[in-house]
Amino acid sequence: MDKLNSIVNVDAYPINDLSRPESLEVIARAKQQLKLTGACHFGGFLSEAGLVNLLAEAQALESSAHASDNWYTPYYGRPDSSYPVGHPFNSAVHFSVRYVSRTLLPEESPLRYLFEDSRLLSFLHALLPDEPLYRYSDARGSLNYTVMAQGDELGWHFDACELVASILLCPAEAGGTFQYIPAVRTADDERFSAVASVLGGQDHHRTNVDFAPGDMVLFRGRHSLHRVTQIQGETPRLIALMSFDNVEKAVERNVPDDLLPA
Repeated sequence: MDKLNSIVNVDAYPINDLSRPESLEVIARAKQQLKLTGACHFGGFLSEAGLVNLLAEAQALESSAHASDNWYTPYYGRPDSSYPVGHPFNSAVHFSVRYVSRTLLPEESPLRYLFEDSRLLSFLHALLPDEPLYRYSDARGSLNYTVMAQGDELGWHFDACELVASILLCPAEAGGTFQYIPAVRTADDERFSAVASVLGGQDHHRTNVDFAPGDMVLFRGRHSLHRVTQIQGETPRLIALMSFDNVEKAVERNVPDDLLPA
């Protein structure tokens, strides 16, 4: 049996054959969502067995997760007091998370298999056909499970890579909502005033992403501010993350050693 079929719900998302009409329909819909909002949601992306196996692996490795609890700018730097008070380079947000990096995943890991399967990359590239797309090469940021427990949160930030696939395995009892504001900055304009207003609490029509276990969300976070709200309750929020970039063999740029961006 094709191992991909035991991980992905290929009846709903036939990424193993992109020529099928069902695949073309999924691709067209997702391309439109990415273009309009920088995000797209694939409900029930994992098969039942895939969800069971990824969740079991995440829970088995949870005790090995590396903890990070610090305050950084939205660009993963230390606040710089040479900038005015309130400037994004002199503002700090809370990053509290634990993660199981790629180096801790066994060779037979179903998450590793999914990430390294060329059919997943081909599917994702079909959603962004005008851009090159490669698996992220960074040992920490390319592939991991993130664990967020009571009090953990990820403040407003931008991603260092082009595309992140997040698969929810277990939600928190409360909190842990993924929120984003699309296109806050561009490649040519940092738009510091807009970033500062978000950090200051102004409402910029943020979008809440509600997804269930087994769902996958693709997100382009390099230019869109996003965060995960504070976790409440005893049940940890478990997410599988796979990262991709338009630069081959890209690694994390200017990210502190103890922090893995979401």
